[in-house]
Amino acid sequence: MSDIIDVARFTTILKEAATDLKGRAEELRQLDSLLGDGDLGVTIELASKAMLEYLESQKEDEIGKLLMNCGLNINKVSPSTFGTVLANAFMGAGKAAFGKKQIEIKDLAALGDGAIESIKKRGKAEVGDKTVLDALVPAVEAFKKEMAGGDAKSALAAMVKAAEAGMKATAGMKAKFGRAKWFQEKSIGVQDGGATAMYYLIESFVRHLSS
Repeated sequence: MSDIIDVARFTTILKEAATDLKGRAEELRQLDSLLGDGDLGVTIELASKAMLEYLESQKEDEIGKLLMNCGLNINKVSPSTFGTVLANAFMGAGKAAFGKKQIEIKDLAALGDGAIESIKKRGKAEVGDKTVLDALVPAVEAFKKEMAGGDAKSALAAMVKAAEAGMKATAGMKAKFGRAKWFQEKSIGVQDGGATAMYYLIESFVRHLSS
């Protein structure tokens, strides 16, 4: 596994991750229907398609622009709550990679921080509110902790493991955002669809990066 990720490699990984996420659309629709209207599945379909169409034709030479444009294209086609959150995550990560033609694996921490900052700024949620942040924040924190020891492979594995644990933990939380918040206490016991989608995205990105 190379430590350097250039635009071409990043593009390939994002294509594979978008394809994997699209394959989860029906599963996420069913999960979302337990606490909402099931539109998460539609959002995933539209967002993945928008990413793939852009990535097939993109000619960027900077990773920051690549991520920013992924976010912008997602935002155009999926104005749902999750679509907006996902778009902001990509744009926040893109801002963190602005001007970079390539990054090292350690730089993924900065991209993750950028995504988190953008999501928080847009949605005002925090960890524990039963949102994508419950998978994303622990993943980034675990990556940073392991990466401090200089082992990229262990850091990536820790990222996925923490994202999965954070995703599963949302089942014990009461929803505070989106349609799910209407269910109040009844939302406890159901895993959050957004956090689940974020876990799948992280897991897929790391798997293809590591291959």
